[in-house]
Amino acid sequence: MVQVKAYGKINLTLEVLGLRDDSYHEIRSIMQNIELHDILSFESSRDEFIHLSGNNNKLKYDKNNLIYKAAIALKSHTKTAFGANIYLEKNIPIEAGLAGGSADAAATLKGLNNLWKLDLPMAELLVIGARIGSDVPFCLLGDTALVEGRGEKVTDLKSPVMEKLLVVKPDFGASTKLIYQKFDEIFMGNAPNYTDQMIKSIENHGDYKKYLYNDLEMITTKLYPEVQSILDTMGEKCEFVMMSGSGPTCFAFGNDDSINSLYDTFKAKYVDVYITSFKQ
Repeated sequence: MVQVKAYGKINLTLEVLGLRDDSYHEIRSIMQNIELHDILSFESSRDEFIHLSGNNNKLKYDKNNLIYKAAIALKSHTKTAFGANIYLEKNIPIEAGLAGGSADAAATLKGLNNLWKLDLPMAELLVIGARIGSDVPFCLLGDTALVEGRGEKVTDLKSPVMEKLLVVKPDFGASTKLIYQKFDEIFMGNAPNYTDQMIKSIENHGDYKKYLYNDLEMITTKLYPEVQSILDTMGEKCEFVMMSGSGPTCFAFGNDDSINSLYDTFKAKYVDVYITSFKQ
């Protein structure tokens, strides 16, 4: 059996630079893996099919699941006749903006590459991954990276100092499609360059958190006022708070007392509340 951890991510910056000709959005983002992770287990099957199951009954384990799509993409690319039994232990909340589905797809490419002894290099897995989802290339490489294009251009960065953070997802998902549509309606083409400033700050051991930035936060908080309420509550105890991706998940950096106090506050209201850290 092969086991692979699939780590969630947060966006430390997210600059949306406009709509591309292929209908994807051009972005510049610093993405950071966090310790919150799923675990995927892979075993050889007695046939050539992909059999997918897991512990979360809110998910559908069918052909639309990114794990299944990744497995089929790898089979098609390599023309292998092998099958697999795949089990997902789901810990990253779904519809959260934490790239849980993409992380699972990336872990699937890694796990089956190992199980089936395909020995594909990372460069080849990245090509396959980019076809599955925009966040999959980052999830394959992981840690800290500058992500550009629609997500397919990933440049490794120096990791910032280890941080403890609180992650809160309200009990609803956010429509990424709607959020980007609303952003396109007001896009002025003048995104501030916080990403480069954060990169320089990390390299110089500066206070990079003052460059936290998310172009989509103003849209999501208007569409889903509860997200703004979460950020406001976090801001009462922590100086640096932000929404991840298109939301609705928010995160806060702080000391042990502030993080623990906010954890108790949010845990009384929401299921998906986590004290975690950057991936070690």
